[in-house]
Amino acid sequence: MESTVYRRGSDGKVIGTPEANPVIEQPREPVFSVTTYRAGEIGQTQAQPKFVADTPQPATAIPSAVVAPELAPVLEEIKLSNPQVNPIVSKSKIPGVTLPKFSFGKGKSRYPRPIRYIRNIVLAYLGFYLVLGFHAATSLDKTPAAANVVMADTAGTNWLLVGSDSREGLSKAERQQLHTGGDMGPQRTDTIMLIHVGDDGKPTLVSLPRDSYVIIPAHTALDGSAVEDRKNKINTAYGKGGAPLLVETVERNTGLHIDHYMEVGFKGIRDITDAIGGVNMCVSADVTDKNSGLSLLAGCQELDGKNALAYVRMRYADPKGDLGRVERQQQYLGSVIKKVATPAVLLNPVRMWKLVDAGTASVNVGGSDSVVDISNLARAMRGLSNGNGTLTTVPVSNADATTAAGSSVIWDEAAARELFVSLGAN
Repeated sequence: MESTVYRRGSDGKVIGTPEANPVIEQPREPVFSVTTYRAGEIGQTQAQPKFVADTPQPATAIPSAVVAPELAPVLEEIKLSNPQVNPIVSKSKIPGVTLPKFSFGKGKSRYPRPIRYIRNIVLAYLGFYLVLGFHAATSLDKTPAAANVVMADTAGTNWLLVGSDSREGLSKAERQQLHTGGDMGPQRTDTIMLIHVGDDGKPTLVSLPRDSYVIIPAHTALDGSAVEDRKNKINTAYGKGGAPLLVETVERNTGLHIDHYMEVGFKGIRDITDAIGGVNMCVSADVTDKNSGLSLLAGCQELDGKNALAYVRMRYADPKGDLGRVERQQQYLGSVIKKVATPAVLLNPVRMWKLVDAGTASVNVGGSDSVVDISNLARAMRGLSNGNGTLTTVPVSNADATTAAGSSVIWDEAAARELFVSLGAN
């Protein structure tokens, strides 16, 4: 179809001129390009979308109309740093959006290898000591030890530590080797120590000589007969009424309430010493004692279980007699605590297990005592061994008095009372 175009000529007449049909090019599908705003251009009027026929656009291209103007600086920075990246796709730069990080497989530990080794060792020891504590708690031998006549509570916490002359657990050959002799009838206590832990945590150990001539409270004898108050050596109380009568005797003569009780026999001293690999003892002079079988040269030396037992039992070869034995018992106890606290024992699972086995097999505690109580006692004993406490013996006026019970130790009543009152006695 033709068309006519009319124009006005120079003479003012209208002239029609025919034209050919125009060729109309069919439009192609529009593709929107991304309009990027530069700093200072935000807020300007946008141009109409450009029609680009031959330039392919990324599949992820988004119309510029949907791009928020406040993102312009961020998008421009991304585009300038990496023109190949569509700024809309790079979401890590969009403010306020945090993308989760995913890790497949075993991740790398954030701790260096040496730190991991130390951590694993600490966890292993923690697990071991938890098992050891459970083993000790379930293996404790307990005995009734509460006094027959209850005394009112006193300040601090008081333990009564007793070393009996019990041969229980020793074979005939072992008794001969250790020079303990055979069963000598009712048991007696070779060692009696009172350990007081004040409210301030400061420990005090007071040794009570086994031959102390004191009042044995009224009680019922083993044959059922009634016995009134009478004086005798303190170590006979155990043989006449067991731990309860011994506890009551100590309470009656000191004025201190006994909260906890622990007793160990000959076998326990030997086995505990061997379990920790021996104890170091300093002997002031050469000593030979046929009764205990002890034969040592002067000087500091490591004693095994056999010699350690003889050392704490020896009395006749000591010029101080019973008081000298008390000093050696304190020395031995301090050496045991120091040895247990060394890394050679404390960090040695085999020795620690043997120590607990030796203790639970030959140590008796009061019926209400627990592993926690024993741990508190060990802490107090460690303080004593480190010099952070007081080691003493009840004041004595006569160490070899003749009494109805034979050679006995007589306390200095006034000085002894002063000592016990300082510990909170009633």
